[in-house]
Amino acid sequence: MKSLDVIIVNYNSTPQLLQCVSSLLSASVGISLNIHVQDNASQKGDVGVVVRDFPEVLLSRNNRNLGFAKAVNRAIRNGTAPYVLILNPDTLVLPGLLSATLGYMENHPEVGVLGPRILDSDGVVQGSARSFPNLLTALFGRKSILSKIMPHNPITRENILTVQSDGMNPMEVDWVSGACMLVRRDAIDGVGPLDERFFMYWEDADWCRQMWRKGWKVIYFPEASMIHYVGVSSESNIFRSVLEFHRSIYRLFDKHADGFNIYLKPLVFWGLLYRFFFVFLSQWARKKVLRAEPFPYGKKELRESKPENNRIRILRFIARLNVGGPSIHVYLLTTGLDSKRFNSTLVTGKISPREGDMGYLFQSAVEQPVIIEDLQREISLLMDTKAFLQILRLLRRERPDIIHTHTAKAGTSARLAAIIYNHIFHGNAHTVHTFHGHVFEGYFSQTKSSMFIWIERILGRSTDVIVAISKSQKIDLAHRFSIASEEKISVIPLGFNLDPFLKSSRKKGLFRKSINETGTLLVGIVGRLVSIKNHTLFFNMASVFLKENVNIDVKFIVVGDGELREALEAHVENLGLKNHVTFCGWRRDLPEVYADLDVLALTSENEGTPVSIIEAMASGTPVISTDAGGVLDLLGPAEKPLTAGGFTVCKRGVLCRKNDEAGFAQGLKHLITMDKKRLEKMTADAKFFAMNTFSSKRLIHDMESLYLEILTK
Repeated sequence: MKSLDVIIVNYNSTPQLLQCVSSLLSASVGISLNIHVQDNASQKGDVGVVVRDFPEVLLSRNNRNLGFAKAVNRAIRNGTAPYVLILNPDTLVLPGLLSATLGYMENHPEVGVLGPRILDSDGVVQGSARSFPNLLTALFGRKSILSKIMPHNPITRENILTVQSDGMNPMEVDWVSGACMLVRRDAIDGVGPLDERFFMYWEDADWCRQMWRKGWKVIYFPEASMIHYVGVSSESNIFRSVLEFHRSIYRLFDKHADGFNIYLKPLVFWGLLYRFFFVFLSQWARKKVLRAEPFPYGKKELRESKPENNRIRILRFIARLNVGGPSIHVYLLTTGLDSKRFNSTLVTGKISPREGDMGYLFQSAVEQPVIIEDLQREISLLMDTKAFLQILRLLRRERPDIIHTHTAKAGTSARLAAIIYNHIFHGNAHTVHTFHGHVFEGYFSQTKSSMFIWIERILGRSTDVIVAISKSQKIDLAHRFSIASEEKISVIPLGFNLDPFLKSSRKKGLFRKSINETGTLLVGIVGRLVSIKNHTLFFNMASVFLKENVNIDVKFIVVGDGELREALEAHVENLGLKNHVTFCGWRRDLPEVYADLDVLALTSENEGTPVSIIEAMASGTPVISTDAGGVLDLLGPAEKPLTAGGFTVCKRGVLCRKNDEAGFAQGLKHLITMDKKRLEKMTADAKFFAMNTFSSKRLIHDMESLYLEILTK
């Protein structure tokens, strides 16, 4: 008997999934199926019904939406059959498809990938076999206006390869749709799995290109047919669907562009950006006006989970709302979660003088933060004990479902209180802790850092999920410091409302006017004036730069305040830089600041995911930074390794060694004098990266998915 691994990635498509599995089993006569369903943290429908209705299905529930490629790869690794069928949940397998496609593959060992004829619900061929995309296919795609006006033009016929087929004979094609794709396992072993950088869309085209390069053929096989109800799984979030489509096609172009096409990347980026907004608005309008019809196939009742009577109660803890990424993070999660499903309350303490207070974010919030006066930054046995007892009383009164802690101080106090609450007072709260920075070095003495690591290891055992804000941080937590196993750590990047920064160019000139600087180059640093930010390096670098580049008119701008301001102002005066450095203090008009900065600098000794770099990227401001914490995750691949007294150019900025003022000065000069086109490409790549990686909507979605996953375990 032939054996076949079937992989179905499900997201909010449970009713359709049931119909798909039913049709699959009906078409499997004489074939042994191993059906792997990878559920990407669906929020609609009880995906567990697929196992109850079809016990032979192997269901894996991911704690968040991993994307299509990553979910497929997980299932591939769990299978052993010689062939793998990748199938969308909103499909129906028609009789004869499995036997016909498997028979063809066995008779043609040179074929690595095969795609059947895919039909719309009305029986029209979808055009699932295509040529590799280029600028012309963008204009003459399957649903483009030009193709609809001139359906038989030669460009469309070349692009939509099924137009050339007579509907009977197999043909070699560039790529076939991942909605239904039969793949030989030997080909997978030779080529490798799907590229997981593609969250959804275009990973099938990329994979087929890799197959061709390794000598495997890709075949369109119209002798077998199936039905695909396009876009059912993505209808619930039109914005995300359209965004990922355009993000993936740019990634595909960026990955495979060569020759002259390399120089077209900025043009492609901006073209796709404009196309994204147009498509999103049109899709949104279509959904609102026309309303999608229900899934029209099958006799089995479509089951949906019943809405819960009570909202999920979340208590969120942070030590203080000082200026920085963690404060923005907790504000978004407190106010942005779906209010119909979650009730989120923030608990915070007092901030120290001159730190900069971001409590203003909650001025218009419906629910104000709960203030515990004794919860603060400084370590004090008396005050910490009082804060602990207040937190414990709060837990007993509110009886939360989830306790989510942020930053070290609040994370320690609240998680200790959670242990007492759960084990002594019979609570049932799940705990989540977010590490916002690479906090085990650079902040404290070696003795305090060792103690801190020891405490976190103990607390990590009782914490249900630890959230890292970057991949590098996860590696550090799991392997370098042994805080918890990789399985317990989820990577959820920060999220921000980046709209003001994406539109910051509209405010160009306002900041310069406020500091009375017109034509001078402005190199700025944004952040708290504390030792970990290493402003001393910034000023020492400025001194070196000015001595070596007397013909460059440049001013160094400091945005922020803190405990070291007086000392830093004295250091500037000692260096003779008083006329070249401007201290601006805290400013709320950061989009205006970034709009006028020619370069954003970061000189930190350690960082998590620095907010100033993300904001600068979104604003289109070039970035130079020390290699601290998660900075390299932001700047991207480096051209060469870092060396003493030098720098390296990354995809999205310039990287320098820590405490290397000479190398930083050289890197700054390189960035300032960089070829205009290369600089424009760098900033465009950075802007696209920031926009697609650190959106507030993505953050909220990922965190909601994590909460729901925790509660279902």
